[in-house]
Amino acid sequence: MKTKNILLTLSLLLAACALPGAAQDFAMVFLTASDLRSVQGIPAASAPRVELPAMDEAEAAAYLADREPAEAAEKGLPGEPAPVNLGGDGVVKFYHEWTHESLEIRYRDAEGRYIPEALAKIKHLFRCRLDGREMDVPAKLVELLDIIQERTGGRTLTIICGYRSPEFNGALAGNSDAVAKKSLHMKGWAADIKVDGVRTSALRDIAKSIKAGGVGYYPADGFVHVDVGAVRYW
Repeated sequence: MKTKNILLTLSLLLAACALPGAAQDFAMVFLTASDLRSVQGIPAASAPRVELPAMDEAEAAAYLADREPAEAAEKGLPGEPAPVNLGGDGVVKFYHEWTHESLEIRYRDAEGRYIPEALAKIKHLFRCRLDGREMDVPAKLVELLDIIQERTGGRTLTIICGYRSPEFNGALAGNSDAVAKKSLHMKGWAADIKVDGVRTSALRDIAKSIKAGGVGYYPADGFVHVDVGAVRYW
């Protein structure tokens, strides 16, 4: 039932985002049965055109599964995490689980300088699945994903969730008490990942061994949450 509720909520929010001239920022609105009937009665010619692919139950369930304990996540971190070379080779390979986009790119040059165009492409790949909004991805998170990739044999990292807009996170939190209302996904500091051919437990152990931030283990859902907030495990 919760999954069906969140699918309805997110579908309506996706439609709102796709309306011509819709504002970039909007408030969460609680809809009544009469509102739903009004939406259903929109003539086909004027119906909202949703650009993003439809969200199915499997995707909604994956987002709801991440029970990030965000309350202590920013402890001792006054601003964006400082970049730090964690030992990766400066190249990342990503595949997005839901948009089906692939990206293989060098984000750090031989002199250790970050490449703005590459970080912009990563930012776009990590955009919010609900409304397409983007948020800067800290170089430290890219470095963390890079070294995880190195330690899993250079395999492509599958991204399940990157940035979440406040509206998206609010819809998730409204449908599950377990979803953090101040998730680091909302800052662009977190990613939910999996790697084909690598056990979720092994991926968790690799991420924990780096000690660069939080690590959440979701074996039933087949992914690991990593972030560049405070070091903590759940």
